[in-house]
Amino acid sequence: MRLYLIGMPGCGKSTLGKRLAKEINYEFIDMDIYIEKQAGMFIDEIFEAYGEDFFRALETNVLKEFLQMDNVIIATGGGVIKNKSNKKLMDGKCIFLNVPTDVLQVRLDESTIVRPLLKTKTVDELYNERKDLYDYFSDISVDNIDVAKAIDTIKEKLL
Repeated sequence: MRLYLIGMPGCGKSTLGKRLAKEINYEFIDMDIYIEKQAGMFIDEIFEAYGEDFFRALETNVLKEFLQMDNVIIATGGGVIKNKSNKKLMDGKCIFLNVPTDVLQVRLDESTIVRPLLKTKTVDELYNERKDLYDYFSDISVDNIDVAKAIDTIKEKLL
Protein backbone atom coordinates (compact mmCIF):
# COMPACT_ATOMS: atom_id res chain seq x y z
CA MET A 1 0.00 0.00 0.00
CA ARG A 2 1.05 3.59 -0.62
CA LEU A 3 0.20 6.27 1.92
CA TYR A 4 0.22 9.85 0.67
CA LEU A 5 0.50 12.64 3.22
CA ILE A 6 -1.08 15.85 1.98
CA GLY A 7 -1.44 19.23 3.62
CA MET A 8 -0.14 22.72 3.93
CA PRO A 9 3.53 23.62 4.14
CA GLY A 10 4.51 23.17 7.78
CA CYS A 11 1.76 20.69 8.63
CA GLY A 12 4.31 18.00 9.47
CA LYS A 13 4.19 15.68 6.47
CA SER A 14 7.90 14.88 6.62
CA THR A 15 8.17 14.73 10.40
CA LEU A 16 5.14 12.50 10.82
CA GLY A 17 5.91 10.48 7.70
CA LYS A 18 9.39 9.51 8.88
CA ARG A 19 8.13 8.42 12.29
CA LEU A 20 5.16 6.50 10.93
CA ALA A 21 7.34 4.77 8.33
CA LYS A 22 9.66 3.52 11.08
CA GLU A 23 6.74 2.29 13.17
CA ILE A 24 5.09 0.30 10.37
CA ASN A 25 8.28 -0.68 8.53
CA TYR A 26 7.53 1.29 5.35
CA GLU A 27 9.93 3.29 3.20
CA PHE A 28 9.62 7.07 3.50
CA ILE A 29 9.94 9.47 0.56
CA ASP A 30 9.80 13.25 0.73
CA MET A 31 8.47 14.17 -2.71
CA ASP A 32 10.04 17.64 -2.74
CA ILE A 33 13.49 16.24 -1.93
CA TYR A 34 12.98 13.54 -4.57
CA ILE A 35 12.19 16.22 -7.16
CA GLU A 36 15.12 18.38 -6.07
CA LYS A 37 17.52 15.45 -6.53
CA GLN A 38 16.11 14.67 -9.98
CA ALA A 39 16.18 18.31 -11.10
CA GLY A 40 19.50 19.16 -9.47
CA MET A 41 17.88 22.32 -8.10
CA PHE A 42 16.00 23.42 -5.00
CA ILE A 43 12.22 23.86 -5.30
CA ASP A 44 12.44 27.66 -5.02
CA GLU A 45 15.04 27.67 -7.82
CA ILE A 46 12.74 25.58 -10.03
CA PHE A 47 9.90 28.02 -9.38
CA GLU A 48 12.14 30.99 -10.13
CA ALA A 49 13.69 29.55 -13.29
CA TYR A 50 10.73 27.71 -14.81
CA GLY A 51 7.57 28.71 -12.95
CA GLU A 52 4.90 26.90 -10.98
CA ASP A 53 3.32 25.10 -13.96
CA PHE A 54 6.63 23.42 -14.78
CA PHE A 55 7.05 22.34 -11.16
CA ARG A 56 3.48 20.94 -11.03
CA ALA A 57 4.25 18.87 -14.16
CA LEU A 58 7.33 17.47 -12.38
CA GLU A 59 5.11 16.50 -9.44
CA THR A 60 2.72 14.64 -11.74
CA ASN A 61 5.58 12.76 -13.41
CA VAL A 62 6.99 11.74 -10.05
CA LEU A 63 3.57 10.48 -8.90
CA LYS A 64 3.61 8.17 -11.93
CA GLU A 65 6.96 6.78 -10.78
CA PHE A 66 5.57 6.15 -7.31
CA LEU A 67 2.89 3.85 -8.77
CA GLN A 68 5.64 1.23 -9.09
CA MET A 69 6.36 1.31 -5.36
CA ASP A 70 4.70 -0.47 -2.47
CA ASN A 71 4.85 -0.17 1.32
CA VAL A 72 5.85 3.46 1.08
CA ILE A 73 4.81 6.70 2.77
CA ILE A 74 5.08 9.72 0.50
CA ALA A 75 5.15 13.23 1.93
CA THR A 76 3.81 15.19 -1.03
CA GLY A 77 4.39 18.83 -1.77
CA GLY A 78 1.71 21.06 -0.29
CA GLY A 79 0.38 22.01 -3.72
CA VAL A 80 0.18 18.54 -5.31
CA ILE A 81 -3.60 18.85 -4.93
CA LYS A 82 -3.72 21.82 -7.31
CA ASN A 83 -3.84 19.40 -10.24
CA LYS A 84 -7.06 17.42 -9.69
CA SER A 85 -5.91 14.73 -12.13
CA ASN A 86 -3.17 13.81 -9.63
CA LYS A 87 -5.88 12.19 -7.51
CA LYS A 88 -6.05 9.16 -9.81
CA LEU A 89 -2.25 8.79 -9.58
CA MET A 90 -2.42 8.74 -5.78
CA ASP A 91 -4.10 5.36 -5.69
CA GLY A 92 -3.15 4.41 -2.14
CA LYS A 93 -4.60 6.20 0.87
CA CYS A 94 -4.42 10.00 1.12
CA ILE A 95 -4.11 11.42 4.60
CA PHE A 96 -4.76 15.12 5.07
CA LEU A 97 -2.69 16.47 7.97
CA ASN A 98 -4.78 19.37 9.17
CA VAL A 99 -3.21 22.06 11.33
CA PRO A 100 -4.68 25.46 12.31
CA THR A 101 -3.14 28.32 10.36
CA ASP A 102 -1.81 30.06 13.47
CA VAL A 103 0.17 26.91 14.33
CA LEU A 104 1.33 26.60 10.71
CA GLN A 105 2.59 30.18 10.83
CA VAL A 106 4.67 29.51 13.95
CA ARG A 107 6.14 26.34 12.40
CA LEU A 108 6.94 28.15 9.15
CA ASP A 109 8.55 31.05 11.00
CA GLU A 110 10.84 28.54 12.74
CA SER A 111 11.69 26.71 9.50
CA THR A 112 14.66 27.39 7.24
CA ILE A 113 12.92 25.92 4.18
CA VAL A 114 11.98 28.43 1.47
CA ARG A 115 8.29 28.18 0.48
CA PRO A 116 7.93 29.91 -2.91
CA LEU A 117 4.20 30.55 -2.78
CA LEU A 118 4.36 32.00 0.72
CA LYS A 119 6.47 34.83 -0.66
CA THR A 120 3.33 36.32 -2.22
CA LYS A 121 0.49 34.94 -0.05
CA THR A 122 -0.29 34.59 3.62
CA VAL A 123 -0.73 31.19 5.25
CA ASP A 124 -4.45 31.96 5.66
CA GLU A 125 -4.85 32.84 1.97
CA LEU A 126 -3.07 29.68 0.84
CA TYR A 127 -5.06 27.50 3.25
CA ASN A 128 -8.37 29.00 2.12
CA GLU A 129 -7.45 28.39 -1.54
CA ARG A 130 -6.53 24.76 -0.90
CA LYS A 131 -8.82 23.50 1.88
CA ASP A 132 -11.53 22.14 -0.44
CA LEU A 133 -8.90 20.40 -2.57
CA TYR A 134 -7.34 18.75 0.46
CA ASP A 135 -10.81 17.50 1.40
CA TYR A 136 -11.39 16.25 -2.17
CA PHE A 137 -8.12 14.29 -2.22
CA SER A 138 -8.17 12.88 1.29
CA ASP A 139 -9.42 9.51 2.45
CA ILE A 140 -9.02 10.65 6.04
CA SER A 141 -8.25 13.90 7.78
CA VAL A 142 -6.07 13.92 10.89
CA ASP A 143 -5.27 16.85 13.16
CA ASN A 144 -1.50 17.05 13.49
CA ILE A 145 -0.82 19.18 16.53
CA ASP A 146 0.67 16.22 18.41
CA VAL A 147 2.58 13.86 16.09
CA ALA A 148 2.25 10.79 18.35
CA LYS A 149 -1.53 11.21 18.59
CA ALA A 150 -1.80 11.79 14.85
CA ILE A 151 0.18 8.60 14.16
CA ASP A 152 -2.07 6.63 16.52
CA THR A 153 -5.13 7.98 14.73
CA ILE A 154 -3.75 7.03 11.31
CA LYS A 155 -2.90 3.53 12.48
CA GLU A 156 -6.40 3.10 13.97
CA LYS A 157 -8.14 4.29 10.83
CA LEU A 158 -6.01 2.74 8.10
CA LEU A 159 -3.90 -0.13 9.34
